Amino acid sequence: MACDPLKKRLKDFDDFEIRVATIKGAEQHPKKDEYILLLDLGPAERDMQAVADLKKSYTIEELIGQQCVAILNICSETVDGVESTALLLVTMLDNKPRLLQPDKKILAGVKVYGMMDSMRTHLHEPGKE
Repeated sequence: MACDPLKKRLKDFDDFEIRVATIKGAEQHPKKDEYILLLDLGPAERDMQAVADLKKSYTIEELIGQQCVAILNICSETVDGVESTALLLVTMLDNKPRLLQPDKKILAGVKVYGMMDSMRTHLHEPGKE
């Protein structure tokens, strides 16, 4: 069956480096009404930093220790002088951003996979369909 050219294929999902991170630090951005978050990605990865507009949903204290889902292989952006090297995945609830999180605490750095019909389909070797 042909795929709509406007849709992405399963193999396109594999291009994203999506991992679970634990927020181990948070501070107020010096120039914006946003937070600078330090993301722990486990022992095999270096920590990364994300600038995120989460003040409507969380205090700094509430964020510390929270887990989130982040895209790591995205071009960094400078947000009023502060580099943001990861993209946090969020959803909206009552017009406020909420972190996308695993339902149970898991090891920081674990890769996030997509699943459509079976693990075999989504845990294939890169470059093979």
